[in-house]
This record gives sequence, C-alpha cells and structure tokens, in this order.
Amino acid sequence: MSISQTAPKADRVGIAVAAMVFTDLTLSIADAIIKVTISDMPLSQFIFLRSCVTLPLLIAILKWRFPQVSLRPAYPGWAIVRSSLLLSSLLIYYASLPRLDFSMAAAVYYTIPLFITLFAAFGIKEPVGVQGWVGVALGFVGVLLMLKPQAGDLSIHAVMPLVSAILYALAMVLTRTKSRSENPFVLALIFNLIAIFLGGGASLATVMAGSEGGQSLFMGEWIPMGWTQWALIGLLSMTMLIGSVGTAIAYQLGPSSIISTWDFSY
Repeated sequence: MSISQTAPKADRVGIAVAAMVFTDLTLSIADAIIKVTISDMPLSQFIFLRSCVTLPLLIAILKWRFPQVSLRPAYPGWAIVRSSLLLSSLLIYYASLPRLDFSMAAAVYYTIPLFITLFAAFGIKEPVGVQGWVGVALGFVGVLLMLKPQAGDLSIHAVMPLVSAILYALAMVLTRTKSRSENPFVLALIFNLIAIFLGGGASLATVMAGSEGGQSLFMGEWIPMGWTQWALIGLLSMTMLIGSVGTAIAYQLGPSSIISTWDFSY
C-alpha cells in the first residue's frame, strides 16, 4: 500500500477536543446506566449482545458513507492490538462498577490523562510543555476535590480501574501513533468483532462448563432478557458506537497530551 494511502491525518485540535468532550458525555451516561440497571448481567453476555447490535450498524454506515473504504484496516495487527487493549480496559472497569461507588471508580479511572501524557512524553517523545503538564495536574486535582475518594475505600477492586486506565492510555497512544491513518469506523468495527469473539467464546465456555463452572467477574450463566433489557442493550450499543468512533477521531486529530486533558470532562 502506498504512503499516500496511509498518510496520517493533519492535526485539527478544535475538532478533536469537541469529539472528546462529546464522547465523554456519552460514555459517562452509559456507565451510569450500566451501574444502576444491568450490573448483574455477566460481562460476557453484555459485551456479546451489545457488539452484535453495534456491528451491523457499523457495516451499514461504512457501506453508505464510506463505500470506497475497505473493511480491512491498513495495519490489521496494530488495529487488533489497539482494540484488545481497549476492550480489556473496558471489561476491567465494568467489572469494578458493581463493587465500587461510581465516584470512587471514576476517580481512580481518571488517572488516564496522567498515563497518556507520560506515555506520550517518554514513550513516543511527543512534546508536552509546561501548559500541558499544568493542565493535566489541575484536571486531576479537580477530580480529587470533586469526588473526594477516601483512603479507606481502597481495595483490590479499586485497583481495577487503575489497571483499566493504564490499558486505555496505551490504546490511545497506539491510536495516535500506529492507527492514525485508519478510518475510525473501521477501528470500531475491529473492536466489536473482537468483543463478539471474546464474549461469545466466554459464553460458550460457560455453557460447556455447566453448573460446575460457577460465576466470575466476566463469565456466568446468561440472565433472562425482557423488553427493558433489550432496550438498554440497544441504547448502550449506540453509546458504544459513539464512544469507539469518537475516541479514535479525537486521538487521531490531536496530540495525546492535549486531548487527554480534555478527557477529564468525563
């Protein structure tokens, strides 16, 4: 493939910031819905069904709006690594929500901009500058002042959002460096394909294990689905579509250290 076909997009920081803020608004609503409605659903069931709803929409959008774009990414290996990191991040964070106050989970999770800035500065030598470091520091202090997480609340479950934040930060740095020329909808397509494969495989393993398999953070017997649950899955599929495409756009079009500061808007 020629260089011209995979050339990185030019930075458009204003659009990137707007995409990040709108994406965070959408994802924060979705995470709150997950916390108060279907947190008892096995994660394997949740991600499998949500991605099964999202995948046809992505294919339809690509065929309608981007008919000239191949469904295969230009660099499939990096797209798979990026999507695997992002999916692992989300699964670990979702697994922590039933076991932590939402504010506590968010306070730990939103060390994300710190890790992104660190990885960008020392891993890919992206210039950050004094304003960038000050912005990240003020954003993090603001989160702590607003949410006031207590030291007594810390537990193994509180570490899960921290691990999730590190994985998410790595995925976003890869988006900036290795997947910058990819179509955001194609990246979202790969993410949902991996989610279907992982969620379906885990669900099949649960069925094969039977009652002896027990329950875990990720695997478990599927719960019955009523109209309310299906409606929530549909709604959360829309939010995941916005989230997966929006984050890709934001980190493709703006420097990681700048966009990560706006990620505090969550």
